[in-house]
Amino acid sequence: MARMIWRSTVFIHRYLGVAVGLLMLVWFVSGIVMMYVPYPDITGKERLQTLNPIPWGSCCSLEAQGVAVDEPIRGAQIAAIAGEPVLFLRPDGRPPRLSSLGPSGPSLDVDQAKADAVIAQAAPRILGSTMKPVLRESIERDQWTVGEVGAGNRPLFHYVFDDSARTHIYVSSTSGEIVLYTRGWQRFWNWFGSVPHWLYFTELRKDGAVWAQVIIWTSIVGGFLTALGLYLGIAQIKANRRGRFSPYGGWFYWHHITGLVFGIVTLTWVVSGTFSMNPWGFLESEGGDERIRVAGETLSWSALRTSIDALKQNAPRSAVRLSAAPLDGKLFWIAYGADGSEMRLDAEGLPVSVTPTDLQGAAQRLARDSTIESQEMMMGEDAYYYDFSVAERGDAPPFPAYRVVLNDAEHTRYYLSPETGQLLRTVDANGRGSRWLFSGLHRFDFFAWLRVRPLWDIIVLALLLGGTAGTGTGVYLAYKRIKRDLGFKRRRVAPPLRSEA
Repeated sequence: MARMIWRSTVFIHRYLGVAVGLLMLVWFVSGIVMMYVPYPDITGKERLQTLNPIPWGSCCSLEAQGVAVDEPIRGAQIAAIAGEPVLFLRPDGRPPRLSSLGPSGPSLDVDQAKADAVIAQAAPRILGSTMKPVLRESIERDQWTVGEVGAGNRPLFHYVFDDSARTHIYVSSTSGEIVLYTRGWQRFWNWFGSVPHWLYFTELRKDGAVWAQVIIWTSIVGGFLTALGLYLGIAQIKANRRGRFSPYGGWFYWHHITGLVFGIVTLTWVVSGTFSMNPWGFLESEGGDERIRVAGETLSWSALRTSIDALKQNAPRSAVRLSAAPLDGKLFWIAYGADGSEMRLDAEGLPVSVTPTDLQGAAQRLARDSTIESQEMMMGEDAYYYDFSVAERGDAPPFPAYRVVLNDAEHTRYYLSPETGQLLRTVDANGRGSRWLFSGLHRFDFFAWLRVRPLWDIIVLALLLGGTAGTGTGVYLAYKRIKRDLGFKRRRVAPPLRSEA
């Protein structure tokens, strides 16, 4: 019976290796590429660099907006599209709306002409020179906008330039802002990195539910294959009575050795990749009303309109975006510069700081019926609020940060900006689980010293190369097995008969 179980285990491992071994090899090789070329994206600060200062001279047509004076407002943003001041308004419980604050308002349609004007102003800052696109088109999605970048922005206006970097730029038809630009070298290397690693092929990825299930189940099968391989590898050492570490020779020997040495890392990478998809809600944090609790009561349109009138006189002339940042029911604004700078303004448009009382009040509103375990100003990183922008696209989290830890069942953590009063991050029990079971295991960012390059590169690259060796030898052995099973053996040809003299 034991021998039958052993043979069955070997059989399953062998043919699972034939089925998914090549995919696992692709995961390792593409992971090496992703260390240096992440999937195309632009950070929040890079997006600000594409914007022009708000043209207050042609602002602000407020009476024409057609909003009831007592309309409750949850969010508001002022920016410029093609030289025209615009308002992005988020009424409470209603869909957001984009309108013009200029003389042509309030109706605003981001059409091809508007997108052309956006490109004419922003492209020189992206390209470093003035040139016209060689192609412009309206698309629903392509390889680089099939995911989150395109969500809520479709259709997209796509522009192709014949510059040395072969730049592509995408403009949202809903916000009028540039949501992505890519370079030729990024697109090239991503075909060997993120695209095969995430199975991010357009036709598959455009159906998010199907794509997620494919990723989940292939990674589960890959994890099962790796676990079987570890079991067989360790069992062979124990069963070997000849005093040798491995009973195998040739390619089987190297597959055995690399599998044993790097098998645990391979297993943790595959399993943590499964966790990244939050299968069946596992480790998925529930979206709460934390930001609403920090903001307090909704604002009325009349209060917002009065404030915008004052902003026209007092707001910084260099600001490219103003975002409402209410705190405890009072209206404040964050003025963003093209260089990524931030300035907090009061309802009159004058600079104002966040006070310790403001932060303590926000902490109490976040806690509600729970008690506060601790609250303190954090000058550096902790285990859940840290910078990993060295290895992936994204703005570094701002410091200092005001950390609030609740004494609730999940020991929920909140991080607030002492500069703006805004909620920066929430970490509950599932968030902590995701931090260790996905981020820690998959990105090897357990400690601050591990996140320093080139040390991080050396460790992760060595592990990836070891995993590549283990899966690569397995793929080669699978290839040989397929040849043998399908009868693709080189036939021996009998030598010709000697002619008789």
